[in-house]
Amino acid sequence: MREVAAEAGWTTGALTHYFRDKRELLEFTLEASLARRGAARPNRDLPPEAVLRASLVRVLPLDDDARLHWTVTVAFCAQAAGDQELAQMQRDAYRNFRGSVTAMVQRAGRASGTAAAAEAERLIAVLDGVAIQALFDPDSWPPERQLAALDEALAWVPSRA
Repeated sequence: MREVAAEAGWTTGALTHYFRDKRELLEFTLEASLARRGAARPNRDLPPEAVLRASLVRVLPLDDDARLHWTVTVAFCAQAAGDQELAQMQRDAYRNFRGSVTAMVQRAGRASGTAAAAEAERLIAVLDGVAIQALFDPDSWPPERQLAALDEALAWVPSRA
């Protein structure tokens, strides 16, 4: 909490006025990060396959904002591993994301029902794997390599706008 307060230019006392502990601060930070990233959605007037790709591109740590989101996510996951309430928050966030990706896969005409859900899970697994590697080894996983891995996972999509 001292490090966070110092980074924000606050005293620890000022920070603890808003957040009781590190756990509460981390919970707030994840929720704020998810809300900010969720608010910036691709243009829904694009073809469905372009919306799917653009949405998935936004997940990759290609810029400072996305890298920060992944840093928060990794820190949150580490805490959630031993905390049932935080684990439920993480589970809910992933379920919401899977639901969104499943719907986009269906609109793109790839699959429906359980097949669309399985495809969404596959795509998310690719994104998670690429993102974690890119976060910790950015020299080996520059943006162009991250995008190439996504495009390979989306090889079934008829058009990548």
